[in-house]
Amino acid sequence: MVIFMRNFFIPLAAFLLPVSVLAADLDRSYQADIGSETRPGSFSGLYAGADVGVGIGTAGGANTSGYIGGAHLGYDLQFSRLMAGVEIDTLSTSISAGSFNSSEFSQKFLSSLRGRAGYIFGNVVVYGTGGFAYSTSAYRDVSGISRATIKGTAFGLGAEWSPIYKISLRAEALRYDFGSKNYATPLDTKTLSSATNLLRAGVHYRF
Repeated sequence: MVIFMRNFFIPLAAFLLPVSVLAADLDRSYQADIGSETRPGSFSGLYAGADVGVGIGTAGGANTSGYIGGAHLGYDLQFSRLMAGVEIDTLSTSISAGSFNSSEFSQKFLSSLRGRAGYIFGNVVVYGTGGFAYSTSAYRDVSGISRATIKGTAFGLGAEWSPIYKISLRAEALRYDFGSKNYATPLDTKTLSSATNLLRAGVHYRF
């Protein structure tokens, strides 16, 4: 548990500190450029884009890791400096556990449907997000393979920067929590609980 918390919260802290500093610097620069006005940037409307990153976590007490890549689609509403919206994403992954005594756990796809809410600093919005998640998973041993779809929750923090009109860059730290699931092969039945933490970067276009 200690190693797991260190693997998640240290990268999260390392991610949030520079993001908060960048947001403050950009806000000051933005306000300096427009004089005494404090108009926020535009973060409203339909958007679509792509993400890449890494995942680390646990499954049945074993460490998991791998790369992720996929797409997202969302819609935001802006109220002065406040932003709220909804997003759906789907990711292909290579996340797997090293071994369970000659057996293996893996995840091939991760998806989530989440709400987003944040505060706008100039042309940067810092936000929290949370909702539902599911993943395809598999447990394999020497006798065969058992596949299952696992469901749970997804939540995290992120920051989005819009340096060019309609184009946004973003970085996110997300946690996917899944409940227990039974996997049955000809020689064994295994009950595994899994959780996956993502650090990812993305880009999208607002229509």
